[in-house]
Amino acid sequence: MYIYIWKDANGTPFYVGFTKNKRRSNPRNNGGRNWLCKQKLAEVGADRVIIELRPVSSVEEGAALECKLIEEIGRVQTGTGPLTNLKSGGEGTHTPTPEHREKLRQAMLDPNHPVRSEEARALQRKRMQDPDVRALFSGDANPAKRPEVREKIKAKWADPKYRAMMTAKKVGKPIHSEEERRRRRERLLSEDNPMREYHKVLNTDPTIAAKRAATLRLPEQRKRQSDAMKAYWERKRAEKA
Repeated sequence: MYIYIWKDANGTPFYVGFTKNKRRSNPRNNGGRNWLCKQKLAEVGADRVIIELRPVSSVEEGAALECKLIEEIGRVQTGTGPLTNLKSGGEGTHTPTPEHREKLRQAMLDPNHPVRSEEARALQRKRMQDPDVRALFSGDANPAKRPEVREKIKAKWADPKYRAMMTAKKVGKPIHSEEERRRRRERLLSEDNPMREYHKVLNTDPTIAAKRAATLRLPEQRKRQSDAMKAYWERKRAEKA
């Protein structure tokens, strides 16, 4: 858990918050903030905000520190300082009830929800291209690479009902038609496709070669290859029997 302080380019604090998730302290993730804070963010610019983080070990400690900082720095609305906080703090972090979560879920399922508008989608695409967001989902930071997440994904796809539902969503869509598959194959085989030459880079770059060799020597990789070969020959023997 963290107490975070947002400051402008001159180092003047303008917002104090309390969060369980460090991601929430990023000024680009400013949804849910009050109107005065958003106004100040637009003036300063999310990319130019200085972030000060203070780790706390409990909700009680975080709430107390939040109240202390807001009182010491002062708020715009009370005329005592530069903070855009509309309250004196201490409310703690908000955990929605199951009923509230279900209400939010139903609202998101509404086809007319504002989040599905072209403007919202454009903002989402732009945000996903930001370097800090891409870093959260690249390489070993990708949540899907965590063992517990992979197990949950595998378990979900092992459910016949879920697999049938996902298959039904794809059936009949142009991207999965035979015409689309033929078009994609022709594009891959085209002499103008840059990927036709990229294999030369992959096979001659010493950095890539060293990385491949190191990966192949890993015990878990050798075990995967061994298990795959054993399974292959088991199938072959079963076919001949």
